[in-house]
Amino acid sequence: MVDKVLELGGYAAGYAGRLYAHAGADVVRVEYGVTPPAWASPVAMDSFLHAGKRRVATSDPTLIQQLAAAADVVICEASGADAVHALGFQEWSTPVKAALTPFGLTGPKRNWHATPNTLLAMGGYTVLMGDAEREPLSLPGHYLEFQTGALAYTACNAAQLAGQSTDIDIGMLETLMSLSQFTTVRWHCAGELRTRHGSDFWFVVPSELFRCTDGWAYINIVPQFWDAFTVFLDRPELLVDGRFTNNGLRMQHRTALHEIVAEVLATFSVAQVHERAASCRVPVGVVQSFADVLDDPHLAERDFWQAVEAAPGAPEMSGVKLPSLPFRLGDKKSTRLHLNGVKPLTEPTLWGRLWGR
Repeated sequence: MVDKVLELGGYAAGYAGRLYAHAGADVVRVEYGVTPPAWASPVAMDSFLHAGKRRVATSDPTLIQQLAAAADVVICEASGADAVHALGFQEWSTPVKAALTPFGLTGPKRNWHATPNTLLAMGGYTVLMGDAEREPLSLPGHYLEFQTGALAYTACNAAQLAGQSTDIDIGMLETLMSLSQFTTVRWHCAGELRTRHGSDFWFVVPSELFRCTDGWAYINIVPQFWDAFTVFLDRPELLVDGRFTNNGLRMQHRTALHEIVAEVLATFSVAQVHERAASCRVPVGVVQSFADVLDDPHLAERDFWQAVEAAPGAPEMSGVKLPSLPFRLGDKKSTRLHLNGVKPLTEPTLWGRLWGR
């Protein structure tokens, strides 16, 4: 559907472009400005986001406009509304354009600067992260940028499927608010503020992290799984225990129930927990090491890990494993990725050579 995608910006635009590249689109990344700090090493982040893309370096608005004119979709990330407009976003003739900024292109905060941590705090995430008796925490990694990039990818594809030519305005703070599950709903509808309780989800019991003999498992038992969970624990008598007959009572007797679950799981290995959960069909997740994730049979069956073919200038990347698409439509397996080096934009005709125009 989308053949040519132009990508400008940081990690949010980079992730949207990554999804397009994995889906088979011809993605050209324009590199300008300073790359923000990454949680991973620069080489690892570069490899994760930009394998399979072609890359040029320029900050010339005229050349960027000509590249945009040859694209089907443009993903443009910048520090604020004025920064987007300075690139020429409004003048680009691309059918579908998405602008990614901290607070959107309109409103009083459109040019406010922000970091992922400040946006997570403004979105109410920070107050929910961490143990109740300690200082709040912020989410690690690039959750905000990648979620924003995924939203941009989804919105642009929706516009393409609808046959619409449109400008899409995505604010990162709004992205966070859209992902807050029932936090904002409880506040708007009931005037209730959620509080943090460590790894305990609190509103559904038991939903907590428990130690096994050789690791950890997270139990997430919503009401419809309660009967099966008593079988998982091999404690059928809990079905008729008056303290636990519904979720409201289980919340009242949370400590007692957690003690029972902890006692049982302390006798199981992680492998046993995984096997019993599958057999009883209850939602239990085991905490995996990096080695476990790389050797996971489910991910292997999906051909999830892709070996990179390194560019001539980066032989050290040859054979490095990168995640494939988080989703796939149909039976087609992922193609082998190629990590391209930066191609300097040195002549006015390069955009035509890039896309054969």
